Amino acid sequence: MSTQTTPRPGTGIAAVLFDLDGTLVTTHIDFAAMRAGVLAVVTDVGVPAEDVAGLDILGSVGYATAWVRAREGEAAAAALARRAEAAMVEAELRGLEGAGPAPFAGEVLAALAERGIGTAIVTRNCRRVTEAVLALAGLSCPVILTRDDGQRHKPDPAPLHAALARLRVPPAAAVMVGDHTMDIIAGRAAGTHTVGLLLPDRPPDYFAAVAPDLVVSDLRGLLPFVLGTPD
Repeated sequence: MSTQTTPRPGTGIAAVLFDLDGTLVTTHIDFAAMRAGVLAVVTDVGVPAEDVAGLDILGSVGYATAWVRAREGEAAAAALARRAEAAMVEAELRGLEGAGPAPFAGEVLAALAERGIGTAIVTRNCRRVTEAVLALAGLSCPVILTRDDGQRHKPDPAPLHAALARLRVPPAAAVMVGDHTMDIIAGRAAGTHTVGLLLPDRPPDYFAAVAPDLVVSDLRGLLPFVLGTPD
């Protein structure tokens, strides 16, 4: 289950923060289509496509919103943000078809709850889709932070800090778990331990550049790291 040997923090861990898509749930969101939809919106109002070419989807929206605000004012910027959000939500809703829990997600959440470990979800998805996919997957979590809950998103550490504040756990006593490099970058920036979940379709060295504390091939590998128990 684990793909590298790492010292275990043990019982000093009081909370685990999870990414959502690919980590706790499986969805079928077409991110290429989402990006295309957002690009159509931002270029329609005059933002040069090359200005957002190197940005992720939320970064593109943020840049375009600021670009419009500087030229046309707050009302126009808000209108653009609403259109871009609608394009993202449309793609996310389409991705719910066939969605379900990731392997061992329910088992791991239950094991953490049984040991009194706090849990939170920190996702770039909207709350509407987050709640829908959790219901489809039969999963729940006491603290959920979505892109609707702030202006800053992973890999920025702000949503992780917000989740930890609600759990009343300091970063050093928490673990960030995710299947994307931005989850690890966010965790390191927030001051948490980090665990990368290596999905089957990714190369073995996928996380090499961001160096998480541990890489696991399924969520069960997280438990010894968090609980300090033998593999």
